[in-house]
Amino acid sequence: MVRRTFLRSAALLALLVAGATGSRPTAPPHGGVARLASAVRAMRAPARARPVAVFKFLEEAFAPKVGPDETQESSRLVPDVIGSRFDESVPLEVRYPAWVRSSMNMKDIRSFGDTPTEGAGLLRQVGIKVTPTQVRDAPKVYWEPAAAGAADNDPLAAAPDEQLKYYALALVDADAPSPAEPSSRSWVHWLVVNIPGNELVSGTTLRPYVGAFPPANTGAHRYFFLLMEQRSGEQRFARGAAAPGGVDGLSVQDMETRAGWSCDTFVAEHGLRVVGWHHFVAEFDPYCLELLQEFKNLR
Repeated sequence: MVRRTFLRSAALLALLVAGATGSRPTAPPHGGVARLASAVRAMRAPARARPVAVFKFLEEAFAPKVGPDETQESSRLVPDVIGSRFDESVPLEVRYPAWVRSSMNMKDIRSFGDTPTEGAGLLRQVGIKVTPTQVRDAPKVYWEPAAAGAADNDPLAAAPDEQLKYYALALVDADAPSPAEPSSRSWVHWLVVNIPGNELVSGTTLRPYVGAFPPANTGAHRYFFLLMEQRSGEQRFARGAAAPGGVDGLSVQDMETRAGWSCDTFVAEHGLRVVGWHHFVAEFDPYCLELLQEFKNLR
């Protein structure tokens, strides 16, 4: 009875909208009127077809809505991580592994990671919310690289199939250790330099990838990918930028030197230019305990 009343109301509203505008209903940003119109068609459909059409309408009507992408200002990338707005000339595509393991048993650290769960996959939207479990492994990051001579309106720019520019990529937590008191902003989760074109695996890793691990009861943390163009091509980076003890694995010294990284200082010291970004948010989940246990075992 409730379902019938709801559908009749939805159908009436759709018809009223159509009559008021003198045209067929058109879809607003989330297609609300279009879904209502589909309810009208569902009620007029043959009896056998009604259940499928009705349930499809309800599924679409009550599905989580995806809002607009974040901007540099709305995400507070500017000024929290970067001092001023930059030209977003190189869009980033970030894709995490499709399947990862999740941490389930809060009482036994040894059992963590036994249950498979669907991962984040492609981050289709800037500012999407994921879990630390979903982003535990390093993602694949893709962008369209520019030719080595294509900057600054160079009339003698290299052809697209010739040498490409070099890039640096960083991933930072803008809210470490908590959004209320981000005294460790920006905490570096990943830093790779001297990337030829978009061949991320061929770059030099200054900070090995560490997944998101926001502390419990600190709310959602913002994690920003920053793509920087190396104007001088392949270059040497300051010794202090390199991970202490090498880059083959994590170390206590490495973890201690990640807090308080400044994108503006890094860019100025090495003659870089920020050209692209991406962003996700994450809150504490059981995997954070597993990762913190790994940190305790570092030497």
